Amino acid sequence: MPRRGNGTTQRKDGTWQATYELPPGPDGKRRRGYAYGKTMAEAVAKRTAALADIEAGIVKAPGPEMQLGEWLDIWRKARANAKGWKPATVRNYEDVIDTYIRPRFGKVRLSKLTAENVREMLGSVRKDGKPISTSTQKRIWAILGSALQAAVDDKLIPQNVATSTTAQPARVTYDERPVLTIQEVKDILAELKDSKDWLYPLFQLSVSTGVRQGEALALRWSDVAWDLSEISIMGTMDRSERTTVALKTRTSRRTLKVGPEVIEALRWQQDRQERLGTSSPDGLAFTSDQRTPVYDSTVRRHWADICERLKIHRDDNGKPTMHWHDIRHSTAVLMLNAGVPAEVVAWRLGHSSLNMVVRTYGWTSTARYEDAAEAMTAVLS
Repeated sequence: MPRRGNGTTQRKDGTWQATYELPPGPDGKRRRGYAYGKTMAEAVAKRTAALADIEAGIVKAPGPEMQLGEWLDIWRKARANAKGWKPATVRNYEDVIDTYIRPRFGKVRLSKLTAENVREMLGSVRKDGKPISTSTQKRIWAILGSALQAAVDDKLIPQNVATSTTAQPARVTYDERPVLTIQEVKDILAELKDSKDWLYPLFQLSVSTGVRQGEALALRWSDVAWDLSEISIMGTMDRSERTTVALKTRTSRRTLKVGPEVIEALRWQQDRQERLGTSSPDGLAFTSDQRTPVYDSTVRRHWADICERLKIHRDDNGKPTMHWHDIRHSTAVLMLNAGVPAEVVAWRLGHSSLNMVVRTYGWTSTARYEDAAEAMTAVLS
């Protein structure tokens, strides 16, 4: 990490860290505080503000006697500022902290937190009494572990109890979500198109490309290259703010070749907007009757009605079990079954890792396993 003097350091991730002295702890030892920013000037300004707040008694200088909940607030805000988190990321961290960590151990002192406390958090249950999923366990552990490691780095506690071998989350398992068959896709498209349903172009786009719901709802007409039959995925719709925000990773930004059926559906949507006068000022392809971005909850409710009407993937009580996100899973499965290489599927879906596709969808394509067996038989015979 190159140093620039004046107590500032540029970290490996490119952010800047400004160091300052804190009041001595209960043991009389010197302690340090850290302020972070995207630029050196920003980090220095935050350090100045932090020192002024401590001097005025507005905020409490962190120490080992600080409660876990207080430290999580300090750590989360510093990390959000340093990383430039998007609103959705901030909400994600807040949800995990406020739902699973703070209610149980938010008032426990940092110095008193144990590996047993971490195990208890990971073994907690949801409001409906069901155990939390393995993926949620991993999120809790990752967030808590990162916050505690920061406390260790700041010399507030001697060790990170979340790294104990007895405080590890369960291995993440992936449930086999329902997927649409080719015939079901055709039936849905026929129903939506014949009834001139407003969901028709959104479903056609989603099932043909596998784009995320937020990516589809953030599509603008300027992102469509009609003559090239291409669409560019440039942003995603923040579900709370209903504004378009940048995508998180470089691999999420991509330009996709689409078929004539997608172009036809988008033309249908453009004509519908012009006919009803629902075009938005910022050129969104999908808008409400008030010319505003479409709520993701509106899409989910309408999709559930369609699944119920067409009797697609229902539970024992007749309620639909297929979520809108399962359309994306269905697209991946259909592409893999059609022989599209996994690395191409990963790229079209905007996944940063090929492993994600193999791990999530590997169970779906038994035909490909049989093809591999036949190929090896041919080679060795």
